[in-house]
Formats: sequence, structure tokens, C-alpha cells
Amino acid sequence: MHDDLSAILIDRDSIAERVESLATELERDLRVKVESGDLIVLPVMTGSVVFMADLMRHLPIRFRIEPVRARSYVGPTTVANQPVQLEGVDEESLRGSHVLIVDDVLDSGRTLSQLRSVAEAAGALSVAACVLLRKETAPDTPCEYVGFDIPDEFVVGYGLDYNGLYRNVPDIAVLRPEVLTEGPAGA
Repeated sequence: MHDDLSAILIDRDSIAERVESLATELERDLRVKVESGDLIVLPVMTGSVVFMADLMRHLPIRFRIEPVRARSYVGPTTVANQPVQLEGVDEESLRGSHVLIVDDVLDSGRTLSQLRSVAEAAGALSVAACVLLRKETAPDTPCEYVGFDIPDEFVVGYGLDYNGLYRNVPDIAVLRPEVLTEGPAGA
């Protein structure tokens, strides 16, 4: 598996430090909101599962988790002409609640924009977004909390995948270009 990686972009220690500081920022900003209504966290599965697990361990405020699933990728590319398919969004529970969207990477901005629109249309009191990674090529999609800004590379690890693989790499890593064209080593 590690033969498929060309570089470690962000090591696990840096990730752990940044996740803890993001949680501190979130607690500071969301504590008052939690006192005035429910906080619902919408982690976008499955890419954000590791990030969400680590983030929530450092977030000492009351909230409910309602995982959603968004499909917009096939392999390394976005299917730009197709809308993001959202599953698991309970619009009724969003009404009158504060909403925090948690995603792994802000790339095209389509998933965050669509989830934000759904939450706002459902009557959420407020909506904020938190991503682990934001690509330098990402559009000006509103995102209040960003872990790291990264170059426009196809990255894996820490929950991010390529065709369902590499989620268990503990760092954020860049795949070798030939893996994207020829497939994983040993496949």
C-alpha cells in the first residue's frame, strides 16, 4: 500500500494538533448557540469518519450527529455535470437547530453548497461548515473552519480514499500519478 504513495503531505501529529485546535475554535463559537438551541452535526460519510471521530473527542459541548452521504466522485474525478446525491438528510430535525457540516475536503464546493442550502431551506437557525482540507483550487464556497489548505493533489489517508482504498493510512498522502491511471500496486 505504501508503495502507492508519492509523499506524505500532512503527518499524523500535525493532523492531531490541528484537529484539537479546530475543536477549540468550534467550542468557542458554538457554545453560545448550543445554549439557544440544538446543535446537529452533519458529517459527510464516509470520507469524514476519521476526522469526525477525532474532532468530537475534543468537542465538549452537547450535540447530535446525523451522518449524511454525498456522492459526487467516480475515481479521482468529480462528475461535474451531475448533481451531488445526498442521502440521510433529515430536514425535519434541522428546523430550529444550529447545523455544523463536517467534511473531509473542500474541492469543487458542490457538496458543502448543497448541504448548506438544504439546511437553510429546512429552517436551520444557523449553518456553518468545517473541513479538514481545502484545495487551493476550491471556489469561494463559504467554509467557516478549515484544517489545512493544500495544493490541488489527489490525496488519501485519514479517511480519504481512492476507489475505496487507503482510508486507513494515518497521514494525508499523495498518490503516485501512475496509481491513478494504472491502479494500485499488487492489484
